[in-house]
Amino acid sequence: MPGLVIGLFPDVVQHGRYDHHLSVAKADGLSFVIGPLAQQPSPSNPGLLSPRPDLKGLSGSEWSNGIVGLISNTAVQACCESTHGTSQAISDEVEWAMHMGVPAVMFPPVPPPSSSSPPSTLLENYARMMNSTALRVAGSQTGVWMSVNFTPTEGCYREVSRVLMSCEFPSTVSLNLVFRGGEEGEYGLDEYLVHLNRMIGLGVVGITLPTEGFLTNKKGYPTLSKKMQSVVEFVMKRGGEKIRWVLSGQKAHHPGGEDANMVDVGSQSSSEGNHSGYLHYLQYLFHVRNRPSVVAVLDNEEASAERGYLDYLQAPLQPLADNLEFMTYETFEKDPVKYRNYENAVLLAMEDGSHEGKWVAQGGKVNIMVVGAGRGPLVQASLNAVKRFNDANPINRVTPNMLAVEKNKNAVVFLHSRCQLEEDWVGVVRVITSDMRDAMVSESDRADIVVSELLGSFGDNELSPECLDGAQRSGLIRSNAVSIPTDYVSFIAPLSSAKLHQEAKAQAYVSTDPGAGPMGQPFGFLRAMETPYVVRTHSGTQTHSEKECFKFSHPRDLDGADNQRYARATFEADGAYGLGLGSGYLREDEGLRDVGRDVDGKMGGGEGGIVVHGLTGTFDSLLYKKRTGGKEEERISIAPSTFSVGMFSWFPLFFPLREPMFLPAGGKMAVSIWRIKDDKNVWYEWAVEVEDREGRIVGKSNIHNVNGRSYKVGL
Repeated sequence: MPGLVIGLFPDVVQHGRYDHHLSVAKADGLSFVIGPLAQQPSPSNPGLLSPRPDLKGLSGSEWSNGIVGLISNTAVQACCESTHGTSQAISDEVEWAMHMGVPAVMFPPVPPPSSSSPPSTLLENYARMMNSTALRVAGSQTGVWMSVNFTPTEGCYREVSRVLMSCEFPSTVSLNLVFRGGEEGEYGLDEYLVHLNRMIGLGVVGITLPTEGFLTNKKGYPTLSKKMQSVVEFVMKRGGEKIRWVLSGQKAHHPGGEDANMVDVGSQSSSEGNHSGYLHYLQYLFHVRNRPSVVAVLDNEEASAERGYLDYLQAPLQPLADNLEFMTYETFEKDPVKYRNYENAVLLAMEDGSHEGKWVAQGGKVNIMVVGAGRGPLVQASLNAVKRFNDANPINRVTPNMLAVEKNKNAVVFLHSRCQLEEDWVGVVRVITSDMRDAMVSESDRADIVVSELLGSFGDNELSPECLDGAQRSGLIRSNAVSIPTDYVSFIAPLSSAKLHQEAKAQAYVSTDPGAGPMGQPFGFLRAMETPYVVRTHSGTQTHSEKECFKFSHPRDLDGADNQRYARATFEADGAYGLGLGSGYLREDEGLRDVGRDVDGKMGGGEGGIVVHGLTGTFDSLLYKKRTGGKEEERISIAPSTFSVGMFSWFPLFFPLREPMFLPAGGKMAVSIWRIKDDKNVWYEWAVEVEDREGRIVGKSNIHNVNGRSYKVGL
């Protein structure tokens, strides 16, 4: 069954028999088994280790794909209570796991305090143990799962964030949230959702559901309460295929009879189709996964197209230096929303021109110029708009004079081919091979409508202002021309995402010259953490609604025009920590936003706090707003509050913070961002400042990327 990865953490795992446990689990569709790593002495000869049939019964690939090793609870307890915070037993278990190539080792939660070990000592020793293990497994294929006895409380988040901040959020450590059965009634659904949303920003890899937390339906099958069904749906929609689900505990449900699920480790016999005894729990999770509300989020065309890009950092384009490749053009042209909206916008502009008498005054001729035409999708959209206009206005038909301006000589080959091969292009479309800032046309060819798709993830970050200003200066457009887009606004918001912070740090080791291979000069930490990245945010939480930064409009008065900008956005206390905004990509969930506002009101500005790892940049663009005969308009947006549903041409821009910052309950964060330019480059600089609820400054970052020292866009 696609879409879920589910593992088994049985109440009893017979030592040395992973081969059997994995066999019966996989027979039911489970993907992996969790069990202890510690070796056991031979019962007949304490001087020897107990034999392990599974060493020959399982292949290396089965160990590396089907087994998650459990670190001994006794060893962790002893380590946390020790005076030095080290453990040879844990080291031995981790070394064994790495030797066998298991994908992960799972640590039990922070031990409960005792009379001899106060909470602070336990927590610090636990953090040291996790940090030591994270460093030990670095470079191997074994990761670390830190189990958390999840409760929707401030104490739970505070404990986890303290551990991870002490470890500097290592890339090898992820969270496994254990839902403890029998406690759900103490908390409301809104509390679960708010705190889960916050936890996702710290890096959740697994959710453990104990069998005792399942209810029993009328036929004896396991089910979940309405509240927990909503919780599971929420995690599925937010985490998707990145989440590993774990079933733990005893087989507590026996539909069809008490003995139906009993399996003998020494025997391969079992009830038909329920080899492990946990099949009904697995089937129930898939039942939830296949609900329309979940399918609508995870199985649509956009989700499928984006799956390979989740949390994958990409350097932003250098639009005036880089030429897009054939496949890149082809991918962008598949966007079902962007070009439809552009076509509608061109049609609105033509209707305005008709109402204003422009086309009649010009003898029925309309000049449409597409700048940065690429392979011609906007040319085609404009031609479609002309046809729709003529079909609706048979008496006042227009004749299009279409010019496509493109600097990429390879894309120009494609354009010339279309001009000769496609019926609606022949004799209508002409190609100008030039940078739009230097192109020249006759007075009769100057544009009435100039169309472009020069926007970047942050609106202006691919130099749309400089390019369109240049086209205006070079005389490509008429004084009364209209631009599509008419304007665009960039937005910024804090983002909690340990995953993206880890990925940004990892860029420090990447060669600055991909062609140089391992001998190339590495990026370096400073440059890695002062570079904004295009990324399909996923494992993260946008903590507040986005705020406006920079706005550009076209065409405009160029006398004294300056494209440098400064913005300061203040994000007030939000006790719901952005519930409903997701990872900062896709349309905000208005229902969850309402839940969040209710929680915020009850909590009086929130309790606890949240870790912020960086900023997410998005944009909203007005393509065109009709001036006559109505108030119709066309927009495109990747800002969560106005997101164009179904559009996938842009992912957000992630501005990392060199050091994560803690935003305390009731506090606020101020973000300063600059857009700076000189004769050769454009770049951004950014900084954040944190105040507590009393207005005291409790955190202040450095200004990142001063003078464009780490990242700039060439003019």
